[in-house]
Amino acid sequence: MSEEIKDEKVEETQEETIDSVDATDEVEKEKEPRYEKKNKHRNEIEKLNKKIQSLEEELKFQKNEYLKVFAEMENTKKRLKDEAIKDRKYASQNVVGELINPIDMLVQIVNMPAPTPEVQNYQMGFQMIANQLVDILKNEGLAPIVAENKEFDPKTMQAMETNWDETKPEGVVLKVMQNGYLYKDRVLKPAMVVVNKKVEKKEEEWDYGIK
Repeated sequence: MSEEIKDEKVEETQEETIDSVDATDEVEKEKEPRYEKKNKHRNEIEKLNKKIQSLEEELKFQKNEYLKVFAEMENTKKRLKDEAIKDRKYASQNVVGELINPIDMLVQIVNMPAPTPEVQNYQMGFQMIANQLVDILKNEGLAPIVAENKEFDPKTMQAMETNWDETKPEGVVLKVMQNGYLYKDRVLKPAMVVVNKKVEKKEEEWDYGIK
């Protein structure tokens, strides 16, 4: 084989090798942008997922805050409603409380023995007026506290004195010194009472001369 032919084959082989290397480089160059795109998309997806998670947490927080405010508003509405009902229920309490003492005194006066027939006639007229006033207060919710011969109740009664009656149980009311009244379910004026209580005698101390 001549030298020229050999040289031509070598050159062809070199050219093919160079072409093969160039083709490989081009393929690698084409692959690089794909990997970069995939990494870029992956990073964007991770950022979006983090953003979604952050928004979900913020939404949860705002929902909880809304529920708290809503619950507070409902409690406030309920409290205001209860206060309005209570105000209507006890609207006459101050007026009734102011009228109790003078009406009570009037009742006591008309029930006193009359010294003369003329005074007795006046008492009968005032008795009618007193009864009408008492009926008006009862319609507003006033009720007397029944205390005599009842067990002492510190919620509705006030003990002014103690006495002992062995015929009655200890702790019962022996006498009502001043009437007490309830206004609906409230104590407007406690009853002043005398309570049955046995007084314990102090034991005498003896000196036995022990030294």
